[in-house]
Amino acid sequence: MASLSIQNVKKSYGAIEVLKGIDLDLEDGEFLVLLGPSGCGKSTLLNMIAGLDTITDGEILIDQNVVNDVHPKDRDIAMVFQSYALYPNMSVARNIGFGLEMRKVTKEEREKRVEEAARMLQIDHLSDRKPAQLSGGQRQRVAMGRALVRDPEIFLFDEPLSNLDAKLRVEMRTEIKKLHQRLGTTMVYVTHDQIEAMTLASRIAILRAGEVQQFASPQEVYEKPANMYVAGFVGSPPMNFVPAAVVSEDGKLGVSIERTANGNRSSVFLALPDDRQDIGDWVGRDVVLGIRPETLTHRSDAEISLNKGLQAFDCQVEVLEPTGADTLTYIELGGREVIARVNPYNTTAPGETMAFMVDMGKASLFDPKTELRI
Repeated sequence: MASLSIQNVKKSYGAIEVLKGIDLDLEDGEFLVLLGPSGCGKSTLLNMIAGLDTITDGEILIDQNVVNDVHPKDRDIAMVFQSYALYPNMSVARNIGFGLEMRKVTKEEREKRVEEAARMLQIDHLSDRKPAQLSGGQRQRVAMGRALVRDPEIFLFDEPLSNLDAKLRVEMRTEIKKLHQRLGTTMVYVTHDQIEAMTLASRIAILRAGEVQQFASPQEVYEKPANMYVAGFVGSPPMNFVPAAVVSEDGKLGVSIERTANGNRSSVFLALPDDRQDIGDWVGRDVVLGIRPETLTHRSDAEISLNKGLQAFDCQVEVLEPTGADTLTYIELGGREVIARVNPYNTTAPGETMAFMVDMGKASLFDPKTELRI
């Protein structure tokens, strides 16, 4: 295991600045996911950790040792790529152990490590097959096995599941999670899939245009996004953003939002929890209210009596999208399309008015100018 420290790392290609000063610190055994859309710089950062690309400025430290000028083969890092990069003329066992063979590891030790890795990844019964005889998921396991036998200080994964179908991705995600739990090795994983990030990471670094937007645990990123970009990127369906104004009614702070009910437009007051008195300076000012779809659902008087954060209101239903366990219910709030997760047995037909409730204790408020969390 090894710690990893990325200190003010920058990367430029001529006048184009790809990374604009990245700062990340990982303890031994952490699982970091670099999350962001294509072109945000996450794979570039991974390649610089591996030593496959040079650093324009800043330092990368592995176990407190600066590795900027250390050759990739001397960094004790194993990398799993998006493409499996297997040797088509070699068996599974030979593919897994070929790196050890090149390092002059004895045949006895090599066979022992290959056998252990294959058993751990549940591909020991495939040892004599060639890559062409394997499925996509099996090929990816072989690629992981090749990294595993190295027993490296750090594992790097560059979108390893993007070539697999949806079912295989879920299965391989679980295998990677199990692998990390067994080994306890520091891992850095690049993806644009927020589900992968949420399920795998101990901490997520969300990148946008070469800058870290937030670096925190999956739960903190989900519940307390640093800005509207993070809030909209993480979550499926994404967070709803509703234009609102902070107001005070009967001594309670809350937000006022326009809505449509019974064919008429009006405003509704949604009180904020008592611990949000910090926004008193925002009274009379516009904000953006962020609501996760699962915190907005059909009204339940029993739940409202138990949770003071739940606020009820009526609104006209626009569209229904059944998903089985839930029905995604589209309504209009503040002139925006908003999604609520509703029990299929509590839905109302489109065009009709329905009673909703929202958990304001889990709502987020953002500054409409800076898009930062208030």
